[in-house]
Amino acid sequence: MSEAAADRDDHREPEAYSVLDLLPDGENDATARQLAQLLAGYLQTPIAVAIINLGITEVLDGKSLTAGEIAEGTGSAPDATARLLRAGMAVGLVAGESGGRFTLTELGRRLGPAYGSIGEIAGMWLPPIREALGGLDEHVRSGRQVDPSVPGGFWEYLGTHPEEAVRFSRAMGAATSRLLVSLTGSGYRPPSSKRVIDVGGNRGTVLAWLLRELPEAGGVVFDRPEALRTTAEYLAAMGVADRAEPVGGSFFTEVPEGDLHVLSRVLHNWDDDKARVIIGNCAKAARPGGSLVLIEYVLPSEPVPTVGHLMDVLMMVLYGGRERTVEEHRALVEPSGYTFTRDIPVGAVGGRAAPVRILEFRKD
Repeated sequence: MSEAAADRDDHREPEAYSVLDLLPDGENDATARQLAQLLAGYLQTPIAVAIINLGITEVLDGKSLTAGEIAEGTGSAPDATARLLRAGMAVGLVAGESGGRFTLTELGRRLGPAYGSIGEIAGMWLPPIREALGGLDEHVRSGRQVDPSVPGGFWEYLGTHPEEAVRFSRAMGAATSRLLVSLTGSGYRPPSSKRVIDVGGNRGTVLAWLLRELPEAGGVVFDRPEALRTTAEYLAAMGVADRAEPVGGSFFTEVPEGDLHVLSRVLHNWDDDKARVIIGNCAKAARPGGSLVLIEYVLPSEPVPTVGHLMDVLMMVLYGGRERTVEEHRALVEPSGYTFTRDIPVGAVGGRAAPVRILEFRKD
């Protein structure tokens, strides 16, 4: 290797940067850098979301373009677009080439539609979520309660912002699709059923999966009307439209009759009193011997770190809900006449505790 090449190799810059990279001598160690990257997340996430929302991933996919060409393709301001792209370089999503041209890195390509679900998760970065997380310290200081169903709450926001409701629906469906990959890998088989009710099922990702596992069954996706805008299209794409239908309504009032009711990451949106109402309505609509299946981030009974604890904080500030232990779930469900039958861990990675569990109950 030449001296010049060796010098270039010794001074290679990192692939992604933090706004807190310049650390005093003695602090620039791996732990300090990790902490700096953690604290810089407030800026990195909006950059990635903006690149997705503006359509830059589609315009730039497989191409090398100038900022002006990208701005023309996305309908954005050229100077601001160039500045965003350079910031995208700093976080590893975009690469620069000679002549002021840009390409997507492998990391950036993964945000695009060709890769499916990852980029869709940006649909969760909505104003109410940003605002709720920004007020976390005050929320903890005051211990105030949040009711997402009151005027101005999260669900009303989605009801009055239909385009963002669709994006949120796709984001939730994308996250659930990834969960179902783990579900399939776990070998899980649902209880034998003829009529499956996916309660609070959004676009029907869980129901479509269940109907593939239960070829003789039919089912219903039951949710708020604004949550069902893409459901029929999705069920058709999954090849189960002839066995499934979307039905609008409120699970605080009633749910459709069935012999398997599924609540996939629904109860964690609500406090205990409201969760009991939802469970009670499932129990009323259950056929004799019917089943209730919960799919939730279940917290460990002991103080073991899991992603469920991160979700618990989000549920607290956004919905007034919470993640729960197995014991806490049982305390909510069993008084409605259900008997606990199975606990199936899903999605364990690298020896960590499984973040999601399937809790099955049978109606007495």
